[in-house]
Amino acid sequence: MRLVLLMASAALVIGTAAPAYADPDAKDQSFLNALTQAGLTYLNADRAVTAGKQVCKSADDGMTGEEIVKNLQEKNPGFQGPGAAKFAAIAASAYCPEKLTQTEEGEAPKPAGA
Repeated sequence: MRLVLLMASAALVIGTAAPAYADPDAKDQSFLNALTQAGLTYLNADRAVTAGKQVCKSADDGMTGEEIVKNLQEKNPGFQGPGAAKFAAIAASAYCPEKLTQTEEGEAPKPAGA
């Protein structure tokens, strides 16, 4: 899978195929809104959603957060600095908040848009 993710004014392009006709559901739209609010843009919403869900699959497969971020950066040479970590955190918050580290108060972080 080829992902091209860039921060701020750059475009986020994700090369994983997804149905072009699918409208984002509420959870997907919340994820896309969170990306935009974080300064991450995308060219194809379906592909951005697919990549976000892949973050959770990677976590389910046993990858650590650090490994997930490194994987995003390796697949996206232009995606350096905190952008990959932001994308992974936003994706986990939206699609698999149970995978996030608990807060100091012992509570799981709230999902994006909650």
